[in-house]
Amino acid sequence: MKRILIAAILIAILLVPGGAALEAVIGETLTLAGTAPGATTIYLFMTGPNLDPAGVPLHNPFLSAAAGQFSTARVSSSGKWEYKWNTAGIGLDAGTYTVFAVNQPLDRQNLRDPSDYSVIPVTLRSGTITTSQAIEIPEPKSKLGSLQVTVEPYGARVDIDGEYAGETPLGISLPVGGHAVDISHEGYYSFGMNVVIYEGDTTSIERSLRPIETPESLPTETIPPTPEASGWMVALFGAAICIGYRITR
Repeated sequence: MKRILIAAILIAILLVPGGAALEAVIGETLTLAGTAPGATTIYLFMTGPNLDPAGVPLHNPFLSAAAGQFSTARVSSSGKWEYKWNTAGIGLDAGTYTVFAVNQPLDRQNLRDPSDYSVIPVTLRSGTITTSQAIEIPEPKSKLGSLQVTVEPYGARVDIDGEYAGETPLGISLPVGGHAVDISHEGYYSFGMNVVIYEGDTTSIERSLRPIETPESLPTETIPPTPEASGWMVALFGAAICIGYRITR
């Protein structure tokens, strides 16, 4: 009966059918599972590169199965068992290992009959370090040209496409294409025009603003005295002289 129970132990890994050899990267967690009807505990150990030939437990390769050190899995009432083997941080080298499962705490040197245990080879590979570098694709630069504005009088305000651009004389870089230019100065008529900017070229505006004319003030008109008014003034002046003469006498 004992031999039948041991022979019934199967080792498999989830997602890997047929009990084939397994491959994994060191650091991954493997799920080992199988059946052992009638058993209560499964004892697991492994052999492999730089390990004790008698076997070591899966969770700590620095211990020895010969000293009674095993990794264990409980068998459920339905006869199934499962063990999560975390290969990270336990000091394993890359290579091929043999995992043993028995229903008694026996090391490799005490297993005589192949029907007393079940094994599965596991190849562990070193993880490769990969790097990725994002390549930043620069945004396409706008094609540019230049605009030169020379206006009399100096200091005229220049607006380009509705935005203040500066005062004359003005030199400015602009994207290629059409632009609306408005020029204004206090006391002068404003001026506006559309220009086209070409890549690598300079478009020039040269202009004299026309002053706003102010209406001339009319001269003050002097009204000459009328002859009648002059005669009266002479008469009055003569009468005053006569009166003064009589009084003095």
